[in-house]
Amino acid sequence: MTSQGTLLFDSGAVGTMLSQMADAIVADFPSGDIGNAVLIGIQTNGVPLARWLAREIESRRGGAEPSVGTLDISMYRDDIGKRLVLGRIHETDISFDIDDVPVILIDDVLRTGRTIRAALDAITDYGRPSMIKLAVLIDRGGHEFPIRADYIGSSVDVEGGGFVSVEWSGSGEDATVVLATS
Repeated sequence: MTSQGTLLFDSGAVGTMLSQMADAIVADFPSGDIGNAVLIGIQTNGVPLARWLAREIESRRGGAEPSVGTLDISMYRDDIGKRLVLGRIHETDISFDIDDVPVILIDDVLRTGRTIRAALDAITDYGRPSMIKLAVLIDRGGHEFPIRADYIGSSVDVEGGGFVSVEWSGSGEDATVVLATS
């Protein structure tokens, strides 16, 4: 148990999952085409995952890390008019061209698919990628939209009011995955 809930994966297991995801991403792009792909992390927990995956991908192919951007989807959410308080707006930083480029969208936990739907809407405001693939650390099921991840660290069944959260260390270098109840 942690102070927040039950520990599902420690930092070593998370590192192994990210390493396997990087292997799958590199293998998915024949002839070294991964060099053209960019990684875009969804604010907030998708951003450190994108940076971590970029380092992992670079170590497998040599050369420079893939470009990494950040995406805030707050204004694209389908509940924007239903919320009493607007959530904190984070920075979107896509300082590279995404037209005709493969984009790997990255988030920590895939649940309903609503965040990813909003991210897809947001990305099209920045260009028209040649393809968009999705990488998530945890797929916890309960999808409400026909959205699936191309790269998954682990799938976790969560029943009832439980939710999965990724918790980062103070340095932002290590993460654990926790199951909490509402």
